[in-house]
Amino acid sequence: MQADYWHQKWADNKIGFHQERANKRLEHHWPELGLNGDETVFVPLCGKSLDMLWLHRQGHSVLGIELSEKAVASFFSDNALPFEQQERDEFLVFTGTAEAEGIEILVGDYFSLTPAHVAHCNAVYDRAALIAMHHDMRDQYATHLAHMLSSGTRGLLLAISYDEGRMQGPPFSVPEENVRQLLGDHFDIVELAHYGGPERLGNLADKGLETLDERVYVLTRNL
Repeated sequence: MQADYWHQKWADNKIGFHQERANKRLEHHWPELGLNGDETVFVPLCGKSLDMLWLHRQGHSVLGIELSEKAVASFFSDNALPFEQQERDEFLVFTGTAEAEGIEILVGDYFSLTPAHVAHCNAVYDRAALIAMHHDMRDQYATHLAHMLSSGTRGLLLAISYDEGRMQGPPFSVPEENVRQLLGDHFDIVELAHYGGPERLGNLADKGLETLDERVYVLTRNL
């Protein structure tokens, strides 16, 4: 996917991928990571996801990366969160203040991040990044994620799979074997849950699909 594609989606407010509440898989499965509760969570391609607000309310600090400035500005304004804004390296940085202290979102290219940018992150949450990547970018995405995260970093990955003969993403189908092929060299992967059936289609029900699978994984960065 080209940057222009996503900028246009936000400009046209065609953001069916945005959820109007925190993700229920996150709420249910995050405690299974066994974290202390004060970790800094890295959220790639975060949009204006309310999952960040949920994580913050659990006691976590949050570092997001998002291509669209409109999305990030909307996250703070929609939730009436105070923030400061500055430029840092190649990024425009929104830093939450007062009750939003601990939330920071970088506006820019995910692939411009370096390990130094996420050195303070010891957890990761990917609901919408991997499945937003076209197949020719997934390997680069996964390799870059592994390059940035330190050994022992744990997190949740949510992925979907479906019949690509009926629909072409985004969101893209990333079946289990693809997840393990992409991430298995750098992460220990444990499947926590598998949900399947037509009732999982949600706003994709009118795209020609008959059913959809959701899988929730625990990722642990290995040596």
